Amino acid sequence: MAAAVLADPGGRRPLRIESRPIPGPGPGEVLVAVGAFGLNNAELLQSAGVLPAPPGGVPGLECAGVVVALGPGVHAVRTGDRVAALTRAGSYAEYVTVTADTCLPLPDDLDLCVGAALPEAAATAWWNLVHRGRLRTGDRVLVHGAAGGVGSLAVQLARALGASVTGTARGPVKTALCRDLGCDAVIDYAEQDVFDEARHLRPDGFDIILDNQGAPTVPANIGALAPGGRLVIVGVAGGSQAALDLGALMAGGAEISASSLGRLPDPVRAAICRELRTEVLPWVKDRDIWPVLDEQAFTLTEIAAAHKRFGAGDRVGKVVVTTTEGISKSDVDQRI
Repeated sequence: MAAAVLADPGGRRPLRIESRPIPGPGPGEVLVAVGAFGLNNAELLQSAGVLPAPPGGVPGLECAGVVVALGPGVHAVRTGDRVAALTRAGSYAEYVTVTADTCLPLPDDLDLCVGAALPEAAATAWWNLVHRGRLRTGDRVLVHGAAGGVGSLAVQLARALGASVTGTARGPVKTALCRDLGCDAVIDYAEQDVFDEARHLRPDGFDIILDNQGAPTVPANIGALAPGGRLVIVGVAGGSQAALDLGALMAGGAEISASSLGRLPDPVRAAICRELRTEVLPWVKDRDIWPVLDEQAFTLTEIAAAHKRFGAGDRVGKVVVTTTEGISKSDVDQRI
């Protein structure tokens, strides 16, 4: 199979397309013929040498495709099923093994590119809004980066769960998208001071703030929380070392939490996916929630260009990469 391998992390051309053996599924795993996969910030950090390369050297945290082989003990998923899935690594390839518990069934009429944009964004938004943020109907939610892959799903999920949502984004295209997604208000950080405008919009503060920047915005985010509010950090694009005013936290009874989906233990990831299957996928099937895809799509051989696009300032939503059609199930059976 073809795979994009981290051959020179931190170099000018960190990824190289190589031929790799098709993996065989272990106990509790399935083999997926990958039709498409979404890009995530962790993979760019691995390519830059900031994070260590994954085992085997093939990045990739999510995919969508068709199940072509089952490992021992798998009963809930069948060969031929169309699925999206969370992976620990390896989805930058034509085939990848994933745990059956992290597979999400896809309807026949849902394009695999759309499916590939779901797992990481939906799981991150759900885990952090519902479990870390303890979102309740009527909560006031501020979503930073609301036009991004996670942010755009978070806006839709929060709205579906009965919250009022304010989003931040840059420029007229992204702010218009945020309004279309259901934001009650949008702050254009190219034109406005985010936290001055946030205080104007919500003088009493926000119950939940979903932040993807990390260190630079922590103090201002704390100041924008309502009493008992929750600051939930889902990314540290701006840095990870922050100074905290513990007095401000204590005075407002505020909470800060942060977690990485990739660092969660397997049982927690499986539980999140069970909840996505029962709570979120029905909304997707009805198109009440829909992942936002960037206008530019790429093939596996264009992975370097896809990474460049991911970092572009005008990128909207998820960047998705498609693979070749792959090989037949009989060929897979002969090779594994």
